[in-house]
Amino acid sequence: MSQALGRLIAGVVLVGAATGAAAQQYVLPLFAFSWPGKGTNLWTSEVWLVNPGPTAVVVPGIQFLPGVLKEPNPCYTPPGLVEVPPWSTLALSTQGLRVDLRCPVSALGGLVFDADGPLVVLSEVVNTRGATVTGAPLSGFGQEVPGFGPTDLSVPGATYQLPALVWDPSNCGISPLFEVYLYLANPGGAAASVVLQQSHDGSPGVLIVNSATVTTPYTLTLAPQSALQLKVEPGGPMPLDLVCPLPPQTAELFFIATQPIAVIASVVDRTSQDARTVLPVKTTN
Repeated sequence: MSQALGRLIAGVVLVGAATGAAAQQYVLPLFAFSWPGKGTNLWTSEVWLVNPGPTAVVVPGIQFLPGVLKEPNPCYTPPGLVEVPPWSTLALSTQGLRVDLRCPVSALGGLVFDADGPLVVLSEVVNTRGATVTGAPLSGFGQEVPGFGPTDLSVPGATYQLPALVWDPSNCGISPLFEVYLYLANPGGAAASVVLQQSHDGSPGVLIVNSATVTTPYTLTLAPQSALQLKVEPGGPMPLDLVCPLPPQTAELFFIATQPIAVIASVVDRTSQDARTVLPVKTTN
């Protein structure tokens, strides 16, 4: 890699609006930098921009959707555009993105890319298990998280299914074998109301969301230009004749949003600390 290209990648600036009119917008619903998980788990994202066409694509702006920034410090790099040459892939420097986030100790949220042409945004959240992030590629178990293009965001009012989740319905005092997290990103300028339900028709149910028991359908508000992580568990009373431990069970979750948003689910295998990405499926009546 040339020094000029290295400076260009390290100089990506996360701004609220592009410097020029952007033809396309891409949303990454999960971006992490040194984000601590359970035990020694430590999650950091690698991001690639793919240009599948014959014309260079300029990315004049990358916006961070908080999320959480832990201990940001006042550091800054001069503004710089990112240009992806034809039929090529550009790796964004993880350390460069950290600088543009004001050098936090850790960060969790989403990213929005403005571009003047078509792109494919790829990423992987890597569990470095406490290792210092010094460069790419990162080493460790990885979870692929794709970027959402303009036509991939949820259609307001439509019902989407998050299939093949894995509930651990009752650990009976034993650590759960699987855990489910949702990642939601709202790139727009208006708040989104998001309804979570456990069936397509919205029949009543019970979930535990970020350790709080809620009845479903459950409505939450996703602020403009923000991202949210939710830990979701099955709720409700256990059967009186429960025999411990119950085996893990496959489950579905559904959501409806009032604004175009990007949503993924993550199913974490706590035996290996490996994670699987679940993409939403638009349902039909």
